[in-house]
Amino acid sequence: MTHPATTGLRRRLRRVLTLGMTLVVFGGAGATVYAGFALISAQGDAGAVSLAPATTVGAMQIAHVDSYTVSRRFTGQIEAAARIDLGFELGGRVTEVLVEEGDLIADGAVLARLDTSALTPQRAALEAELAALAADAELARLTLSRNDALTERGFRSVAAQDDARLALTRAEAGMAATQARIAGVDVQIEKSVLIAPFAARVGARLADPGQTVAAGQNVLVLFDAAPARARVGLPPDLAAGLQVDNRVSVVVGGTVGTATIRQIRPDLDPGTRSRSIVLDLPADLDPVLGDNVSLILAQVVPEPGYWAPLSALREGVRGSWSVMALEQTPDGDRILPAAVEVIHSDGAQVFLRGELPPGARIVAQAPDRVAPGQIVQLAATPQE
Repeated sequence: MTHPATTGLRRRLRRVLTLGMTLVVFGGAGATVYAGFALISAQGDAGAVSLAPATTVGAMQIAHVDSYTVSRRFTGQIEAAARIDLGFELGGRVTEVLVEEGDLIADGAVLARLDTSALTPQRAALEAELAALAADAELARLTLSRNDALTERGFRSVAAQDDARLALTRAEAGMAATQARIAGVDVQIEKSVLIAPFAARVGARLADPGQTVAAGQNVLVLFDAAPARARVGLPPDLAAGLQVDNRVSVVVGGTVGTATIRQIRPDLDPGTRSRSIVLDLPADLDPVLGDNVSLILAQVVPEPGYWAPLSALREGVRGSWSVMALEQTPDGDRILPAAVEVIHSDGAQVFLRGELPPGARIVAQAPDRVAPGQIVQLAATPQE
């Protein structure tokens, strides 16, 4: 059994040891802190702490203008100067088609023929009939001549002379009718040959030899060989500002060229409410019929404002936009936000409207970390 006096002594010894260890720990911590402050003081005495350099930004001075110019593009279609669907005026069996699709043909060239075998004997019969009528007319003429001589000597009556004269008239009338019928057959034979009405290029061939076609049925599609044209629809206000013979820029197949306005239609397209203009295209563009063509027009918009690079814009809340204006202070150039309205953008620049005074400076390009109220350094302007 442990003595009570011994137990109490042990408790007092533990308290003394605990207090001693606590004092040692706090003393060591205080010495460490003191040593750190001493080291910082020594470094501070050696030299001042250096500050971070100001952020460098690119700046520009805005120039107010009363209007801006936009480039507008309108799409149209390339077409031939003339296009016709060619067919025979009479029906019949096709015996020859002398051209192929894509052929370039001359004015008056023979393109196709119909079978005329039924018209040849018909014309021969009419010629024989005409010869018989000519013989009757000659006989009537001779009879009339003899009767005239006999009547003068009193050997023939006036009635016989009248009969001879009327017989000659009937024969001559029959000859005229037969000649007209022969001319009708000749017209049918002539119309059985398809002739090119102008120099053209064959677009489509719709009939082949041996095929029977009706009167007016399309056999060939022809496109005028003259330089191609373009038709473009424009808003009425833009078309009203153009004139015939004006030169405009066009894009065909990725190639830029200059076209001439040939005609401006006086009416509006009922479907698009646009006004069509016809352009003469330059031959060096080598346009393909039916391809698209783009007409490029410069339009001046009377709107005051100023141009700025797209990088100068900063997006705000609820779709608003702002730029960072520069204010000169004793400490340097400070950034201030300025609300603007975007009027137009061409992809690289924006036309803005705002309350900035003429000659004000804005940040044209800066890192994303630049914030309003920050002092910045302007980038050096390169020498010309």
